[in-house]
Amino acid sequence: MLGYPYAIYARSGSGIYGSGSWYSVAYSFGCSGTENDIYDCTFQDYYSSTSSTAAAICSAYPLSISVRLANGSHPAEGRVEVYFNNTWGTVCDEGWDIRDANVVCRMLGFPHAIDAKSAAFFGEGAGPVWLSNLQCSGNESDISECSHSGWGLQNCGHNRDVGVVCTEYPQTQYVRLADGQHPAEGRVEMYNPNTGLYGAIYTSGWDLNDAQVVCRMPVMKDGTSKMLM
Repeated sequence: MLGYPYAIYARSGSGIYGSGSWYSVAYSFGCSGTENDIYDCTFQDYYSSTSSTAAAICSAYPLSISVRLANGSHPAEGRVEVYFNNTWGTVCDEGWDIRDANVVCRMLGFPHAIDAKSAAFFGEGAGPVWLSNLQCSGNESDISECSHSGWGLQNCGHNRDVGVVCTEYPQTQYVRLADGQHPAEGRVEMYNPNTGLYGAIYTSGWDLNDAQVVCRMPVMKDGTSKMLM
């Protein structure tokens, strides 16, 4: 997820964070910097191969805990991974239920969860198992508002990693930062629901105002106000 207060730098060109997929999906962005969603900005669809891609570096302190879904068959499902103490980790399935899953899905821009998965349904993750016995009421906007056993204070193995299946139609369009050294930086990629693929943004017109909007979007890296058609 994004949710950073502001952008520090807008980067462009080839090779900074790699070129990503073989095609770029948009160019000539015209954000004022005050929009809530990059799809509120003017831009042109652009389906072509390119190595010159847009990137953003956001302030390193997000407004909420960073969460992502991994190893799902589409962006609305996967193993729940949490970024804490500069490290991605997972969540133990002790106490995990649909109320907890609802909070995670909403953090990623989805209206609600369809299912709460346990026992490494989406495969075993890596790194620390950060959270256990998560106790959300289901109304929280962030899992940091839910009670739990403490960061890293549990004995779970990755065979108990949790996952979620969210409703497939998110409230905001998917945008993610890819191939950065930490979640607050990377190549900006947009999801095309027609192809099921992510594409990079061609650098024409890309500036700090555009990066500001991307950094503030409450969306997972890897979101429907406006869809690419």
